[in-house]
Order: sequence, then C-alpha cells, then structure tokens
Amino acid sequence: MQKITIKTIGIIGAGVAGIGAARLLSQAGFECEVFEKGDQVGGVWTAGYHTFGLQTPKSLYEVPDYPMPDSYPRVPSGAELQAYFENYAKDYKVFEKIRFNTDITRLEQDKNGNWNVHYIDQQSGESANKQFDFVVVATGIYFDPYIPEFPGQDTFKGKIMHSSEYRAPSSVTGQKVVVVGFGKSALDVAGDVAKFTKQTSLVYRKAHWPIPMDVLGFLDVRRIYLTRLASAFLPLYQRPDKWAKTLHEHFPSLVSGFWRLTESIIKFQYPLKQCDVLSDEPIETDIFNLDFLPRKEVYQLMQQGKIKNQRTSIKSFTETSIVLENGEEVACDVVIFGTGYKSNYSFLPKAFKKSQEADGVYLYRHIIHPDLPNMAFIGRAATFSNSLTSHLASVWLVNFLKGKFQLPEREQMLAEIEAIKQWKRSFMPAISSRATVIKLHMVHYHDELLRDAAINPYRKKNRFLEWLSDYRPADYREILSEITDS
Repeated sequence: MQKITIKTIGIIGAGVAGIGAARLLSQAGFECEVFEKGDQVGGVWTAGYHTFGLQTPKSLYEVPDYPMPDSYPRVPSGAELQAYFENYAKDYKVFEKIRFNTDITRLEQDKNGNWNVHYIDQQSGESANKQFDFVVVATGIYFDPYIPEFPGQDTFKGKIMHSSEYRAPSSVTGQKVVVVGFGKSALDVAGDVAKFTKQTSLVYRKAHWPIPMDVLGFLDVRRIYLTRLASAFLPLYQRPDKWAKTLHEHFPSLVSGFWRLTESIIKFQYPLKQCDVLSDEPIETDIFNLDFLPRKEVYQLMQQGKIKNQRTSIKSFTETSIVLENGEEVACDVVIFGTGYKSNYSFLPKAFKKSQEADGVYLYRHIIHPDLPNMAFIGRAATFSNSLTSHLASVWLVNFLKGKFQLPEREQMLAEIEAIKQWKRSFMPAISSRATVIKLHMVHYHDELLRDAAINPYRKKNRFLEWLSDYRPADYREILSEITDS
C-alpha cells in the first residue's frame, strides 16, 4: 500500500459497520465524514418487512461497550435496533459527521493516492465531489432486492413483490399467497401472512437446518456453539490450532458424532421430516449457508397445514397462478419473493469489479483489496455477530493506520486470498456470497484480527472459561474503549 499521511477519511454507509468505523477512527484522531444514501442511521434496520427484527439475542448483536437497553426484549424489533444505533451514533458524536441523502456515483484515485468521492445530493440534485486521504466502504453485502424472472411473469394479473415490500397484513388479507425462498425473510413472511390469508404456499428448492435459539427449549444455543470447544468440531479453520487438528485427525468419529447428535436434537425440537423441510446437507456444512434462527411458530403453521410446502421451484407464471417444476399449478393472488438481495458495485473502482467471481469478491482479511491502496472494506464478513465483527475489523484498521503493524506485500496478500478462497470452496456451500461467509468460525477470525494488531485475543479470566464459555461482544469491551488519539 502506498504510504501517505492519513488524516481525512471518507466513510460510505451509515449502517452498523459505517457508524462503528466512524466512531473508532474519530476516537483515534482521524477526521471522518460519513456518506449515507438514506435519511436515517442503521442500514438494514431502517426499513424491512412487517415484523422484521433481530434473529439472535440482543447481547450477541450489541456494540461491545454500548449495551442495548434493559427495556428491549430478548430479540429486538427492527425499529428498536434502528433507534439503538441512532442513539449510539449520537452519543459517540458520529451523527453530526453524517451527510444524509447522498448517493455515491464513483470513487476515483489520483496519482498521489488520494480518493475523490463523487456524489449527488438527492434533495438538491446537485453533483459534487470531495477528496480524502483514505476511504472506508461500509455498505455491506445487501443492496438491491432480487426477484428472479420466469416465463409468463409479465402476464400475471396478481401482485408480485419482494419480501422487503411486505409492510402490512392488509396487503394479503383474505388472498391466496405464495412465498418463495427458505431464508429468514421468506420464513418470517410466510409465518406472518399465514395468519391472514385464505391460502399460503411456501415454494423452495432447498431446506436448511434451523438453529434453535434455545436447545431443547431451555439451554441458550450460544452457551454450546459459540465456545472455542465447539468451534474445534467445525470443518477445520484455514489455519487450525494443534488441538483442533488432532481432534479431526485422530477422533473423526467424535467430530461426526457431535454433529449427528446436534441433528437429532434439532429433529426432536422441530417437525422437520413431517413438514418436508429436512436439509439434504449435513449440518456442519449447511450451517455455512446464510442460515438463521427461525421463529418456531412457522413450523407449527406448516404442521397445521396453514402453510403448504412445495419443495420444488417455479417453472412459469399464468395469469392467475404459478406452475411448478413438480407439475403442480398453484392459484395465487400475491407472490412474495424472499430471495435475498443482489450486489450493486456500480460506484466502486474497476479493480474491485474485476475481482468479482461467482461466489463474491475475496479480500485480504475480508478488509483489504491488494490493488486498491488507501481503501478498506468494513462489514463484509458475515458472522453470527455482525456488529461485533465489524467493530473488531475497525479496531484492526485503526491499528493499521496508526502504524502498529504493516500489511504484507501485494503478492503475499494475493497468495493469502487464494488460500482462503480454496479453503472456503473445499467445504462451504456454493452460494453467491461465499467470499464473505465466516459464520461459526468467527472466534477464529476475530483472533486473527486481534493478533495482527498485537492484541491478546483471549478475553476470558481463565483457561476453563476460555474453552467452555461462549464469546459475545461484552468480552471485547476494553479493546474499543482503549483506542485513543496517541
């Protein structure tokens, strides 16, 4: 990376990753300005489908040194999360640094390594640009709603919408509705609309293992699966420690038994076979899909017949129905696609766009593109605690910019990127965002970020707790508060 004095930093996006980066970089003495396309802080939490919200306990998603209010429920709503992050931005003096309603059109780097951020003020319609020594892209991986196309779709006389557009039950009350997909949004929407519709069908190609928030209804899942001990049973990390390597090499039946037991417990807890939603993949690999902690009621609605499952895909549309690949035709008035989002990298430099592969863009430490000097990406590593992960990535970035460690040479970074690419492709499902997936390996990823910055990654009081106690944001509280302008 070209060495220049970094004083000013432009941050794109005022979601969780963007405001966290702005807070920590400002705390370290850098002059920051945040550009936000919308008119609110919070990113994905500023708007969503009816009843959308967090899928994990609040203590797993909070900022390490900024606990969520005691008044919040265990699983907060989207509106509560937006308010929480807006208060966070205000309390850490980030809110005043945000330029709202600003659409970034392109980023250009000059011969001196500085970045020109070109943008349009959506309210005035005026175009402008501003120069920064460094740019942080914190727009995440979720951009434009994705709705696939099918033959006859334009002849359908009913309503077609994305799950993000489902805002009120009144839009589906008394109608025949088809929900497409098997991710969090698809199941949440199906579970909600089934209470108001005449008929609800769920169409999906693949089912995935649900992750219960409470194992057997009483034991917090984090206390088992977010520990260092449990992480050793996962498909080996790219650079496994000796203990995990020994476990897999000499006790493979123990590793397999751990996951088969997990599957048995989940099948006992949820009527997966009866509802035809049993995954075809073993849980230890399926868990690296973009999985979720589902609402239990959706399976109850399936069992009661209020949600009719169709394990197939759409073949075509007619004026009043969808035709499925299994030969069935389903009459419907509304089709809701819970099919995720597609990437929009239109404003990013050519070097980034050229790196796009079928499973995403791979970066060094999920943060640095070797061919884009003085630029970092925060919020592109998907774990079960994205808020924590993005804050630790910002800690890593602060320490790098303060000269606490150096990046490897370009060729070394490329070699590391190739290694992580091959590691992920060796066992993770082939999804379009595989490049960003970390999931339950998050403790290992967090360890790497902290080791790079010469920070002790072991945050527990003793070895017993280190292995058997679950890791959560509060364990990293001091790391954030210790960052200063020095």
